[in-house]
Amino acid sequence: MPMTFLRTAARNDALVGIAAGLAMAVITAIWSVATRAAVTGSLLPHDVTLIRFSVAALFLWPVFLVSLPRYRQTRKRSLLLMLAGAGVPFMWIASTGLTFAPVTHIATLMIVMMPIFVSLISWIVFRESLARRQIGGIATVVAGVLLIAGSALFLNRHAGAWIGDLMFLCSGLLFATFTVTQRRSGLSPWQATALVNVGSTLVFLPVHLALPTSGIPHAGLRELLVQALAQGMGMALLGLYFYTVAVARLGAPRAAIFLALVPPFSTVLGIVFLDEHPTGFALAGIALVMAGVVAVVFGARPGIAANRS
Repeated sequence: MPMTFLRTAARNDALVGIAAGLAMAVITAIWSVATRAAVTGSLLPHDVTLIRFSVAALFLWPVFLVSLPRYRQTRKRSLLLMLAGAGVPFMWIASTGLTFAPVTHIATLMIVMMPIFVSLISWIVFRESLARRQIGGIATVVAGVLLIAGSALFLNRHAGAWIGDLMFLCSGLLFATFTVTQRRSGLSPWQATALVNVGSTLVFLPVHLALPTSGIPHAGLRELLVQALAQGMGMALLGLYFYTVAVARLGAPRAAIFLALVPPFSTVLGIVFLDEHPTGFALAGIALVMAGVVAVVFGARPGIAANRS
């Protein structure tokens, strides 16, 4: 009887994690398209950054206040790493990158690269070993990134897409830092989500007010509502929460496999809503990166893959 109960609990855990991972992939794809539309329209990157965190913060104030004692028990370095990794620096760099490069690039170079960075951070900082298949997967990802970067550098030189690509890699590294830190901090998904959104709003609102320009007064009501839903309700609140749930239920490596679904979702949405058609080189690079991520995730040793500490 106890073994049956444990197997049922483990199965339920896995189903919840899978559902959360799928929801996160869809929300992330919508977010990437909405952000690209915003920063190539009326809004500036710092406007999108403020909208992302402040809207979610309106709903998360109670969670943040209740969690204050728990935050005080958490190491300050961990809190700062989470705020930087999923907060203002991450979002500002990512949204600025979208002024240079299309959604297919952010979906691949930032979002799908996150599990690669997680594996590398775990290996370098925490001495977690890498299986041979993981090493091969990382090499495949690097080949895919070079294809995408080469496409941006040589085929889109005048558009400066390579600048956006570098920013996406940087923001992906930041979010990977959040992932590793949150997993080891002991904070629950809601506590981590509240920390990032409310904390980022408190820090960034005075900065935004001090900046000389803003596109918010010139944006239409419909555009602002779309961004409030996509940024604040979608990515900042639900997307981040579903991601932390998937990590908690499946472990960071297994949860990361759902990030490989974001590029195809984003590519389709980008074609439909933004009329952005990726080059053949970019598509080949995306395919290589996705294949590499699968190898890294499923190549993890069982003890590491299941780590939910």
